[in-house]
Amino acid sequence: MKVERAHTLYSPALRYFVAVAEHGSIREAARQLNIASSAVNRQILGLEEEFGIQVFERVGRGLRISQAGELLLKHAKHVLADFEAVTEQIDDLRGLRQGVVRIASVESVADAVLPGLSQSFLELYPGVTLEVTITSSEKVSRMISSAEAHIGFTFNPPDHETLREIVKWELKVGAVVAPNHPLAKRKSCSFSDCLKYPLALPAGNLSLAKIIAVPLERLKSKPKSFIKANSLRFMRNIARNGEHVTFQTILGIEAERKSGLLAHIELTDTDIPPDRLVVLTNATRQLSLAPSIFAEHAETALKEYVSNN
Repeated sequence: MKVERAHTLYSPALRYFVAVAEHGSIREAARQLNIASSAVNRQILGLEEEFGIQVFERVGRGLRISQAGELLLKHAKHVLADFEAVTEQIDDLRGLRQGVVRIASVESVADAVLPGLSQSFLELYPGVTLEVTITSSEKVSRMISSAEAHIGFTFNPPDHETLREIVKWELKVGAVVAPNHPLAKRKSCSFSDCLKYPLALPAGNLSLAKIIAVPLERLKSKPKSFIKANSLRFMRNIARNGEHVTFQTILGIEAERKSGLLAHIELTDTDIPPDRLVVLTNATRQLSLAPSIFAEHAETALKEYVSNN
């Protein structure tokens, strides 16, 4: 019985099960895996028959993972991560002619730095595959902690035993406006100066949301006109097209500043903390060759990028 279960767990059923759990449906999991839905469904049914439990509850047209499924999912992710670690070590024995680097990044780094960084790395190591996930700062930390990604680019990660900070920088948060905005010609301004105009404020899991909450909390009343969004790109576009003021670091707006589409004004408020850009890896796992070299390449490229801006 134990042998049969082991065979089931280490068969494709494990990978299919994780995909269904992550995407919430057999159809979407099959699309992501590029296989037939019937094949995925057959493997899930096989898991449930083998263990005599339901790993998913059928809710309408979708699936919801069961309590037993949650236990299995935790195990499955560890198994898949360990298996990939072994294959990466085998790749190391062949030299850096192939391999996979899984990267998790916040939007601003993905917009500003990651395309050029990826291109320059692949020019040196064309056989390596880069798998990039763009997500929130909190999700980046979780993906590194759970070994779903090798390298993470994020802001203000939590202090956790599974996270190791390779390198970090403190970036000042400033007011971002259109070039014809009344504030655009100023070298600096206070947060209260910005309140005279409509605001585009960070929301959701953006690290900037917690930073801007500091000056917002000392206000006696809310700003008269504001938009909240969880996309830095959306907020920049709002600022470019009108009188809205948004708040961001220089990361991701360099091209728009140089082309005269946006202005970045220093905030004079001493209680507004900087946004801390961090490159993360998992502290409990040793990086294999490809991710390790990519981490070194990223550190060098980011240092140059920050110093030039």
